[in-house]
Amino acid sequence: MDWMGIGVLVIGIAFAVLVIILIKPLRKLGNVLDDVEKTTNQLPDVLDTITKQTSEVMHSGNVAIQNVNGQVEKLNPLFTIIEDTGQATRQLTLTALEKTNALKAQTTTATSFTRREKYEGIYGIISFIFFLSQRKKEIKKVTEDL
Repeated sequence: MDWMGIGVLVIGIAFAVLVIILIKPLRKLGNVLDDVEKTTNQLPDVLDTITKQTSEVMHSGNVAIQNVNGQVEKLNPLFTIIEDTGQATRQLTLTALEKTNALKAQTTTATSFTRREKYEGIYGIISFIFFLSQRKKEIKKVTEDL
């Protein structure tokens, strides 16, 4: 044998050892690829199931939104009534506040009048009560007009 034959024999033996060593990992790789094939074969069925379930969930969500919209439409007139009541109450409160401020100013005027004219004692109290009764009549008239 010459050197070339020996080299080919060594390469052949090394290749045989390499094949023997790689048999186990190659079998595992084959098993993994078989499992991947099984999984990919099941994938269309799984996707169909997921798509159907997603469609059902979206349909249920749309029905729920339609129910909520219907309920909001039923409540809308109630909110309008509440808004109108709030505005009327606000207007009435503003009017009462204006009248109260006017009465306060007039009461202050009556107090200063009593002090200026030096009405004291019972006469001062009587004149003050008369003044307040006149204002009460005016306020009653204004509230009836509202």
